[in-house]
Amino acid sequence: MRLSDTQFALLMIAPCAVLSVGMILYPVVYSFFISLSSINIASWQFRFVGADNYLRVLQDPRVSQSLAISFQFIFESTALCLVLGLGLALVLNSRFKGRGLLRALVILPWAVSEYSTAVVWRYMSSPAGGGLFNNILYNLGLISGYMSIINTDTALHILAVAYSWRLAPLGALFLLAALQVIPEEQYSAAKLDGAGPVRRFRYVTLPYIRYSLMIIAALTTLMTGTATDIVMMLTAGGPAGATRTLTYDIYLDTFYRLDLGYGAAVSFVLIGLVVILGTTYFALLTRRKA
Repeated sequence: MRLSDTQFALLMIAPCAVLSVGMILYPVVYSFFISLSSINIASWQFRFVGADNYLRVLQDPRVSQSLAISFQFIFESTALCLVLGLGLALVLNSRFKGRGLLRALVILPWAVSEYSTAVVWRYMSSPAGGGLFNNILYNLGLISGYMSIINTDTALHILAVAYSWRLAPLGALFLLAALQVIPEEQYSAAKLDGAGPVRRFRYVTLPYIRYSLMIIAALTTLMTGTATDIVMMLTAGGPAGATRTLTYDIYLDTFYRLDLGYGAAVSFVLIGLVVILGTTYFALLTRRKA
């Protein structure tokens, strides 16, 4: 039997496609079925309730509060990731001794797991004498004794900094690849025209890295919007619910309160919101000027 190139390619990817359907599509469909049901854990009996769980989501003030916290977390993490990633990329694109080693080391925060990131930042934020931040503040004379720097006012900001610390190297690599394709002649021409560093960045650098920034913003939004491990390990939703994001609420509903149907419904609401945010990024950053 003779196969065309297209038929042969489809035959090669068929096993991967079947595996993807089994590992991705089936769990999603099953989770949606659960979101339309009320489940008795003791007897594992399903009772179809239709859209009741989704109506509960719309009426639940706890969801509204968690959603506001999640949006703030997403905004702060995305902004920090873009700023830190761009700064790292500009440094790594410069010529200096040891640049190759620094390029290899900068990926380390991204290489460690989200769980490990939370453990490291929890240790650094510890109120005990071994906490890095406490030691710095104490030695500078800004605090008189060891105290927790994670409180209701700072917890979410520290969480955003910790998560962007992990994601920034990924953004830096994307932007570094984009920076390296910019012709040096354009910078030389801009200098001859009297353009300073700010104008060179705006009119030469920015157009080349625009789509990389778009990709980083979309990826960061998706990853931050679904982050759970770092919230669970670093702050556990506290103190006083200051970092109780929607993903952490879903964890509590599903595995702590054992309300599987409601937890699944909140999950699909979150997925929809994250998709809308990601689509908005693409729409805003790819629109053509009139």
